[in-house]
Amino acid sequence: MTHVYELDGNQMQNSAQAHAYLKENLNLPDYYGMNADALFDCLTEDSREVLIWLNSSDKIDKKILKVFEEASQENPFITIVEIEDDE
Repeated sequence: MTHVYELDGNQMQNSAQAHAYLKENLNLPDYYGMNADALFDCLTEDSREVLIWLNSSDKIDKKILKVFEEASQENPFITIVEIEDDE
């Protein structure tokens, strides 16, 4: 069973905002460190089939977006789909 998450890039325009949003919407563990390294660790350690839609990906903090891209390359169970805003 694939776990599907649809995330709003408008909620991840800066690092602090992004980590709070991701912790809640990706159901990250309580020990999540609220930083890029911790996000990478959580994403690469997940052994579930995961599909993450990044809506308005062009609005996402570049460091956070890079973590998603690198984690999907590292973890074959994670698929990231980036959808840019049409505006």
